[in-house]
Amino acid sequence: MHRRLLAALWLCLWPAGTLVAQTVADTVETADVLLVDHDFAALGELVRTFLNDKQVYRAELSSKDVTLEIRPRIPGMRTPRLYEITNSTSPSGTSVVEIYPDQDGEYELRPISLHGSRLPSRLRLYRDVSESRRRVAALSKPGWELGIEVAGGWHSGFNQSSVAPTPGSSPDAGSDLEACLSARNAPGIPRLNMCVFGLSHQSQRGAPNILWVYTEPRVRLFGRAQPGASNWELGALLRFGVGMMSGVSETPTILGPGVYVARHIRRNSAGSGWSLQASYSRAFFRGFSRSVGVGPQVTPASHRATFGVGWYQ
Repeated sequence: MHRRLLAALWLCLWPAGTLVAQTVADTVETADVLLVDHDFAALGELVRTFLNDKQVYRAELSSKDVTLEIRPRIPGMRTPRLYEITNSTSPSGTSVVEIYPDQDGEYELRPISLHGSRLPSRLRLYRDVSESRRRVAALSKPGWELGIEVAGGWHSGFNQSSVAPTPGSSPDAGSDLEACLSARNAPGIPRLNMCVFGLSHQSQRGAPNILWVYTEPRVRLFGRAQPGASNWELGALLRFGVGMMSGVSETPTILGPGVYVARHIRRNSAGSGWSLQASYSRAFFRGFSRSVGVGPQVTPASHRATFGVGWYQ
């Protein structure tokens, strides 16, 4: 009898207990967490605390025109990013700083004036729950990784003319120097990378130099790219460009299918880091002068090989 009574009471109270526990959990998860509450009384005094990657912390300092000096305790760790913010809910006479760590670890914090001198102040350090959730959500669905690339290379000789070369003639090879604004890891199409807008200077002995304005989509065929992880990849590319030649009214164009191999080095979940790339393409040119009735008309073509380095932030 007693067992049946206890079982009936448990069945009645279990839903209410679950609801209370869920309510308490929701309250805890939505409230900012106070981690440090410390008065800096002496100059040079510091406080140590552990900060987690992918979280956002808010530091409130009781003095105006004061920010934080933050350093990792372990050499080689990256210093968290700091952003001074205006918080209308904070009392007047305070300074508010947001902290974005990129690595788990213990850090040293000191208050300093905006001019670099150390000042006494009271520090309240919170883990900002709502901003941390936004950061985790943004990192789980990363956008384009943007960067800049520079490269140099070689191209085989070609006649800057649509007239077939005379037998025995052999145009000299030349060099290329280029730079572009680039993007990789497209949202929803992670295999797509591209040079969005580029400039290339092409020189060739015995022929006018050409300044190319180009774009170059690239598609990864082999290799796997994971958020925040370095990777090798092999893919196909296709360059489109329009050229400008000094003192010449011609406006040549370039179409260059090819292949590339790249090593992308990512330092954190946002994709910051270096990129190394080597590529080969077969360039076809149009828009050079034509001479009616002077031999067969051809499409000039050239082999291109380049090596470049990029930085993504």
